[in-house]
Amino acid sequence: MGYYVGDVPAQDLVIEPARNEEPIDLTPFNEIDAQLFDPAGVPVVTPGFLGSISGETIVIEWPGSSPFDVAGIYALRLTATHTTTNVRERIPAVRLVVDVEDGWHTLDTARDDWRDAPGYDAWLYELLWSARQQVCAYAPALATGQRPPLSYLRAQIMQARNLWNAGKVDPASGGMGDDTFVLRPFPLDWMIKQVLRPQNPRPVIA
Repeated sequence: MGYYVGDVPAQDLVIEPARNEEPIDLTPFNEIDAQLFDPAGVPVVTPGFLGSISGETIVIEWPGSSPFDVAGIYALRLTATHTTTNVRERIPAVRLVVDVEDGWHTLDTARDDWRDAPGYDAWLYELLWSARQQVCAYAPALATGQRPPLSYLRAQIMQARNLWNAGKVDPASGGMGDDTFVLRPFPLDWMIKQVLRPQNPRPVIA
């Protein structure tokens, strides 16, 4: 689920909890406690979330103020309990991507340019962030506050795609698949370097 810094979501968050791809039976529980943690792992201080159980889903009502002060991947940790039987179970955390419009690609702009981008928001965010770091390390430095030019954005998408393809390769079999992904180091190739630092193919005669 993708949001932006400062968002106050209007729609409730509906979660179908699962563990190891198997649905979690919510029948033994009647209450949900929700706590949001920022990208640094620090609890977000908010008026609180309202959690409830509806059949096989968990419904989270957002607080009335924005819980998103910084960009990154947040973790919404859920605990299911019962008021009388004292059962208690931690539900796998929900990862929420929060973007900021600073000139670099967001999930939305990346998917406009990369139509077969990974559907899982957290994976795509990690790819874009890693590609951005590599682009910044190689390309001419930007001035403070300067927004990246088009060539930097194109290089970011190209490198994110390379990282995605490299991360889908199974080292044991050499096969590829979308079900698993491991972010592996992958250097900028010559095409991306040419986008960032074009070389004059013609010799210069002094």
